[in-house]
Amino acid sequence: MFRLIFFFPLFFLSIWNLNFSKNKATSPSQEITICNTSVQNSFSKYSSNTDQKEVKGIEIPFENDPNKTYSSPLLANTSNGEIMISWTEKDEKGIVSFCVAFSKNKGETFSKKNVIFSGTGIGNSRMMRAKVLSKRNGGFVAIFANREESQGSSSGRGGRSSNIVFCESKDGGKTWSQPANVDSDPKKGIVRGFFDAVVMTNDEIAVSYLKDVANSTKREERDLRLVLSKNGIFQPERLIDPVVCDCCPINFMIGNDGSLNVIYRDNNDNIRDMAKMTSYDNGLTFSKPEIIFNDKWEINGCPHNGAVSTPDGNSGLVSWFSGSDQEMGIRLTSLNGKKIFVLDDATARNQMLVKMPKSSVLLWEQNKDDDNLSSIALRTIVDGKSSETIWVENSANSNGITGLNAGDFMLIASESIQSDKKNKIKISKIRI
Repeated sequence: MFRLIFFFPLFFLSIWNLNFSKNKATSPSQEITICNTSVQNSFSKYSSNTDQKEVKGIEIPFENDPNKTYSSPLLANTSNGEIMISWTEKDEKGIVSFCVAFSKNKGETFSKKNVIFSGTGIGNSRMMRAKVLSKRNGGFVAIFANREESQGSSSGRGGRSSNIVFCESKDGGKTWSQPANVDSDPKKGIVRGFFDAVVMTNDEIAVSYLKDVANSTKREERDLRLVLSKNGIFQPERLIDPVVCDCCPINFMIGNDGSLNVIYRDNNDNIRDMAKMTSYDNGLTFSKPEIIFNDKWEINGCPHNGAVSTPDGNSGLVSWFSGSDQEMGIRLTSLNGKKIFVLDDATARNQMLVKMPKSSVLLWEQNKDDDNLSSIALRTIVDGKSSETIWVENSANSNGITGLNAGDFMLIASESIQSDKKNKIKISKIRI
């Protein structure tokens, strides 16, 4: 699995074994990263006893070049009612291309790809997924991480440098401008990353990200920043929370009431629970940070694991991983902190929330049987109540899943893991 975990040495060590009551056998699973040190928990693994209910997946044609490696597809709607899929592909020379294609028939077929930008520094992973935003004025804006050549830095951070950049298209995604930095601060040799971006109700764009703190004595210290566009032009960044978890991705949710919600992992004396801030004026002002659910997960490190969310009625749904001693696993709660369920299977990971016409759906990856192949599972949520777990048929070897409402069906796209490590993109549809 490709994961972007910035450009510094990683050291591996085991920190604890955690046993579930269903079985005492243990195996590695969720990844915890403590600043510069990657630490892998040894969680217990057991064969799930849940009802093996399945839903049939119908595969959608997608052209994969056998000489390229595909990564991190993302499905989204356009303002004119089409569906788009974006992804990155890497050729044998190491050149990465950020691409997009469109569907006029609810995902039954997709157009030929349009290349947004190609280079050696493009980043795209679960830690900061490259994405294409569709504006109501017909324009498209692509947001992605782009690494610059290593260079010196007054902070003494070894010349690590990564920017969040954007490209624009005014002709329906056919041609794109050259990348420009979202952050107008010219400082080099620092990391800006773990971002999310969204089109707000006023058709302007918000981008939130973590940024290295100037003159920090701690190698990994970052704070939470926000950039808004005004008349389509990105304005100077603003600091919105000075102390946060250093390496957990940010998540945006536009509520059904038009609110802009920033969801992120906070850091209060190493208590690293999920927090939210809400704006009702398109990012000009925010409420004070509020912990969504008091897991009280205390850990001297960064889990490298963010939240996903979707609007749901008068609130929303939020899902994230917590290693809390009280209840470890992927939890699903309302935006107001009402717990719905916790997935405590050691292999459950990489969840995604999708809003469907009659329900919300939590998708995730999990090893279905003793073959240890990552398959796609889901639960539907209606009025705060969850269905049983349902497995997507023929979804083994899936990674980096994304889902989207396509009317009577849900579209699911993922990386299909290949033995030669040249992962492909697989698109299918299921009926919910």
